[in-house]
Amino acid sequence: MERLRFSPLPEQLHSGNNNLLNLWRDTFKGLVRKWIFLIIGFLIQNDFLVKEKSFQKFFTANIHNAIDLLLSWRDRPLFSILVPAYNSDPEILKKCLDSLRSQIYRKWELCIVDDGSITPEVRPVIQEYARLDSRVKFEFSEANEGIAVTINKAARLAGGKFVGVLDHDDELHPSALFEFYLVCRKYPDIDCIYCDEDKINLKGEYCCPWFKSDWNPDLLLSFNYIMHFVLCRRSLYNELGGVSKAYEGSQDYDFILRVTEKTKKIFHIPRILYHWRMGAGSISLNPDNKPAVFVSGIAALKDALTRRNIKGTALDAPDAWPGVYRVVRDISPGLCCSIMVFFRGNDKGLQRLLLNIKNSVPLFLKREIIVCSPLPLTSEKANSWCPDIPVRVVRTADNIPLAFNQGVEYAENDILFFLDDEMEIAAAESMKGLLEHIQRPEVGAAGGTVYYENGLVEHAGVILGCLGLLGYAHRATPDTPGYVGLKRMISNYSAVMGLGMMTKKELFMAEGGFDPDFSKAYWDVDYCLKLREKNLLITYTPYAKFIHHIAVKAIHEMRVEPDASRLRQKWRHVIDHDPYFNPNFSITREDFSPGEIQYD
Repeated sequence: MERLRFSPLPEQLHSGNNNLLNLWRDTFKGLVRKWIFLIIGFLIQNDFLVKEKSFQKFFTANIHNAIDLLLSWRDRPLFSILVPAYNSDPEILKKCLDSLRSQIYRKWELCIVDDGSITPEVRPVIQEYARLDSRVKFEFSEANEGIAVTINKAARLAGGKFVGVLDHDDELHPSALFEFYLVCRKYPDIDCIYCDEDKINLKGEYCCPWFKSDWNPDLLLSFNYIMHFVLCRRSLYNELGGVSKAYEGSQDYDFILRVTEKTKKIFHIPRILYHWRMGAGSISLNPDNKPAVFVSGIAALKDALTRRNIKGTALDAPDAWPGVYRVVRDISPGLCCSIMVFFRGNDKGLQRLLLNIKNSVPLFLKREIIVCSPLPLTSEKANSWCPDIPVRVVRTADNIPLAFNQGVEYAENDILFFLDDEMEIAAAESMKGLLEHIQRPEVGAAGGTVYYENGLVEHAGVILGCLGLLGYAHRATPDTPGYVGLKRMISNYSAVMGLGMMTKKELFMAEGGFDPDFSKAYWDVDYCLKLREKNLLITYTPYAKFIHHIAVKAIHEMRVEPDASRLRQKWRHVIDHDPYFNPNFSITREDFSPGEIQYD
C-alpha cells in the first residue's frame, strides 16, 4: 500500500490553529475513505470496482443506497454480451474484447461467433481469449451467413438475464455495465436500456459525441436514434425471435422498433458508454459506404407501420442525411379546423395571412377563421380579404392567451390552430403536416419550424432548462440539418411555440384553455406542460413551416418577467429535467452544443 505523506505548506503552518486542524481533518477523512473502499473491495471481491470513479461518486453521494448495493451485490444479474465477428482486424478485435474484460462490473459473459471469416487470424484470437477467461463462449460458423444469423447464434449461447450486441470493432467504456446494472437494480422490471455514444476516429481519438433524448417515440420513427449500446431482457429477445435476417444491415433498427411495440419499460443513461469505431468502408465514417443499409431500414419502418396499424407510408426524408425517414400519415376523413388569429392591428399582415390561409388550407378540410381582436375590425372587412373561408371577428381582451380563450368559445370545429397577424404559412403542406399528428389520440399538441423573416430558424421545438428557463431549439441558426440532423426529423419535445401550434378543442377546454396570467409570454409552454402531465406527446414536425415577421431577438430578450419567474416556480420540477434535452448539452446555447465532456 502506498504510504501517506503529510506535507503541509509553510503558509498553512503559520495561518493559525484552525487551518492546521482543517488540514489534519481532511487528511484523516481521506485515509478513512481509502480504507473503506479497500474493505469494500475485499467484501465484494472486486478491486476494479472500488477504484472506479463512477462507483466512488455513487457511494459517496448515496451512502444508504450504496450500502443496499453492497448487500445485494451477489444477486446482481448476468449480462450476456453478443459479439458477431467477421474478417476482424485482430488488433482491433483485441481492443474490443479488452474493453469488455476491463469492465468494473464483472458478472458478464462473452458470446462470440465467427461468421466464417476468410482471414485466418480471427479464430486464434477468439480461442486465446477463451483460454484467458472462462466467461468466454464461442462458436465458429463454417460459412458466412450474415450478421443477423450470427447475432442470433451468439444469443443461443447466452444464459444472462440481459443481452446486448457489441460490434467486433467497437469498445465499451470501463463503467458501462456497472451503469447498466445500477438501472437494473433501481428498476427491476426494466426491459430495455440504452446509453449515449461517440466515435473513435482513424487516429484512435474519441470524437462526434452523440447525446440522445430519453424515450422519444416519434424520433425513433424518423431515425434509429437509440443505436448503441442496448441491453434487452433476454426473455423479450427470445419472445421476439431475435433479430431478423430480412433487414440485414438494419436488423438493429427493426429489432428496437419491435421491442418498443412490446414494452414501454425503457431507460436512457445520459452518459457516453459506447465508442463506435470509424473504419474504412463503415457507415460510421461515411453513410454512403453502405446504401443497402438504409434500404432495409426503410423496409423495417414500413413493416412497423403495418404492425401498428398506422395508415400511411415511410419515405426517405428530403434534404436530410441517409438513414433519416419521414412517416407520412393518411389524414382521417371528417376533420374540421378552427383557425384562431390574434390581431395586433397590422392590417397588411392580417390581409397577407388570410390570403395565405386561403392558398394553404387543404380543400378536404372543413375550416373557419376566427379573428381575436382587441381593436376595432369588422367581419365584412376580414371576409373581403378571404372570401372563400368564413371569417368571424370576435372582440377580445388585449391579452393573447385570454383573447384566444375568448375566441375559442365561438369555435365550432374539433381542431384548433393558433396564429397571429405577424405569421405566414411558408409551405403548402404545413397544415397537413400538423394534422397528421394532432389526429393521433396520443398527441396533445403539434408545432413546426418557425423562421425569422431573415431566414434564420426561430423555433424547432422548446427545450427546457436552457438559458436559466427555456430556449427554442436551434434558434438563430441557418436552415441546415442541425445537430445529428434533428431539424429534419419529426420528434417529441416538452413544448412547442404557441403561434403555429395545433391542439384538440376537447383538450383545450378540459385544461381551461391558456393561462391568462402568462399575459406576456410562456402561455404556450405552460399549456404543453399541462398536456405532458396527462402523458400526452408534444410533436414537432419539420414539414410544417412558418415565417414570423419579426427581427431576431437577442438572448436577454427571450426572458420575459414576471412571467418567467412564475413559470419556473410552477414547473421547476420539469424545467430542470427535460427528458428530451440531454443534460450533457450546454445550457447557455440553443443549438445543442455539447457542454464539457469528461471521459472518466
